[in-house]
Amino acid sequence: MLKDILAAKGIKQVYVAQKLGVSVVTVSNWAKGKTAPNEKNLKRLSELLQVPVKDIVH
Repeated sequence: MLKDILAAKGIKQVYVAQKLGVSVVTVSNWAKGKTAPNEKNLKRLSELLQVPVKDIVH
């Protein structure tokens, strides 16, 4: 889950938001499971965090 990955890697949501060009609220909603990133942002998240897509969405 995104929240756990960010915590384990010590990465702040604001950093992810800046890198992907989305708002911090958007990243927060992804981390809380309120919304999910689209396919493009999911792939970019995977690359940024260096984890498989399945680890982010599962």
